[in-house]
Amino acid sequence: MSAIKDILAGLKTAIELNGKVVSVANAVDRLATDMRDFDRRLVRVETVIEISRPDGSVLRIARNPDAGEGG
Repeated sequence: MSAIKDILAGLKTAIELNGKVVSVANAVDRLATDMRDFDRRLVRVETVIEISRPDGSVLRIARNPDAGEGG
């Protein structure tokens, strides 16, 4: 009987872990959606900054400022 209890306890733990993994996966999907939304908004802000320079010059925002030129 002890072996059956151990097996059932293991199955219960596996089912609980599966539920937690599904919850985390859903949270990651929501975060990915939010990040895509933020990226779109950032592109809009960059565009407004580039267009609205009073002297007509174009402001370029570096993708990776630590990489130096062309980064």
